[in-house]
Amino acid sequence: MTETELEQLVERLSARLDELESLKAIEDLHRGFTRAVADREFDELAGCFSDDGVIDMRRHGPISGREAIGEHFAGMAAVPLGGAGYVLSSPVIEVDGDTAAGIWTWHRFNAEATIGTKRVRVWGVWEEGRYRCRYRRTDGVWRFTHMHFRVVLPDSDDAPSTSEEFR
Repeated sequence: MTETELEQLVERLSARLDELESLKAIEDLHRGFTRAVADREFDELAGCFSDDGVIDMRRHGPISGREAIGEHFAGMAAVPLGGAGYVLSSPVIEVDGDTAAGIWTWHRFNAEATIGTKRVRVWGVWEEGRYRCRYRRTDGVWRFTHMHFRVVLPDSDDAPSTSEEFR
């Protein structure tokens, strides 16, 4: 192997290693986000987003900026939601240098539901949702720049966003 060929090989391997490490970091970011939601640690969520981050979650409409995103998630603490488990799966992530895009499948399995005015334990209540996200690495740290989320089954939220940001 010539010196030039060796340099090219090292360059290709370095790029591949960076891509694999980026994929792992993005998966860890999204799993950590989901774990914080499940554990109702809403104060940790804003730190998962870039300063200029945007979320569009269900029927809340787009919310821009880390501070506003933090306020949105802080408001979720007042909403009673007990007895739910979350599964995040099927990531399809494309890394392009310091940016990336991903689609994830989310399932929530509820163990309690409100029927009339009473909370009751139930079995088999579930929802499936879809995250469409964009990420950016800044100073070596991957964060969300855009997060679009909709429940798709069994009862779908509103129509998918027409914004190019969330396709």
